[in-house]
Amino acid sequence: MVRKIFDEQLSELKDLLVKMGQLNCEAIADAVTALETQDTELARRTKGVERLVDEKEQQIERLCLKIILKQQPVASDLLFVTSAMKMITDMERIADQAVDISELVIKMSRLPYADAVSEISDMAEQVQQMVRDAAQSFVDRDGDLAKAVCRADDKVDDLFDVIKKKLTGIVHHDVDAEDNGEQALDMLMVAKYLEKIGDHASNIAEWVLFMITGEHKKLN
Repeated sequence: MVRKIFDEQLSELKDLLVKMGQLNCEAIADAVTALETQDTELARRTKGVERLVDEKEQQIERLCLKIILKQQPVASDLLFVTSAMKMITDMERIADQAVDISELVIKMSRLPYADAVSEISDMAEQVQQMVRDAAQSFVDRDGDLAKAVCRADDKVDDLFDVIKKKLTGIVHHDVDAEDNGEQALDMLMVAKYLEKIGDHASNIAEWVLFMITGEHKKLN
């Protein structure tokens, strides 16, 4: 009976983490769609998703503490629970950065965009997949998928470098268009937030590997 309750709690923990990952992907997708369409109302709604992510974080924290205090897990089960507690910090920050992007979308809504939206869309798709895969690697205890997430971060960094080069060119050469220069800097911040989301997904994947191996190594 005790083991059955424990297994049910572990299953609930997995479900909550998957849901948190899905909400993060929704927040990123909404923020980038709002960017592409200059939809300020959609950008504002991203804050609602952030609140749901915060609620999931609190639920997971309470469940993890309940498992540790009442079930006193050992070995691999303890690694599973402690890794979950580490991962949710990165997941919560992903939602925060989606909101940061949305706030920049609202700021930039008064003018047509100068450049770099297509590359930012590519970057957003990449980090969403990283977040999904990081959460799935935890649920499946899949070390190979976790390592693939860390490798994917290199592609995100490469896209950031391309965007940075493009936008820096606008700032340097479009000296007569102050609005374009300011907008280019805001777009660069959007790309930077997406790069940070990729870093957080990598961090989650590293905690998955810690859960599997008992060693925490930085892979990026």
